[in-house]
Amino acid sequence: MVVILIIGLLASIIVPNLGFLTGEADKVKDKRNAQTIMLAYSTGAAAGVNWPAGDVATQVAAVIAGQKPASGSLSNMMFQSSVTADKAPATYIYIGVRPTGELFFDSTGGQPASGH
Repeated sequence: MVVILIIGLLASIIVPNLGFLTGEADKVKDKRNAQTIMLAYSTGAAAGVNWPAGDVATQVAAVIAGQKPASGSLSNMMFQSSVTADKAPATYIYIGVRPTGELFFDSTGGQPASGH
């Protein structure tokens, strides 16, 4: 009986404190999704895709939809991210826009969550 009581007491202390693991896992997933978006963006840019100008939300939406280069040997290839549109807003804190208009990855998560 005492052993069951001790196990119950330990469980009541430990289980509520495991909730932080879910939040950390979500952050890691969002950061990986941002890296996936950035990979498609930078690969497409190197191939000649003219991504639309605008804020993070606009450019990420274009990367998710996919674009083809206007000309060149890769003009028949679609460059797009495998991240779905419903997952994109959580990645905005890891993606910023340089003054020149191109996207960049921010591993600190210090960008505006709105994507604007």
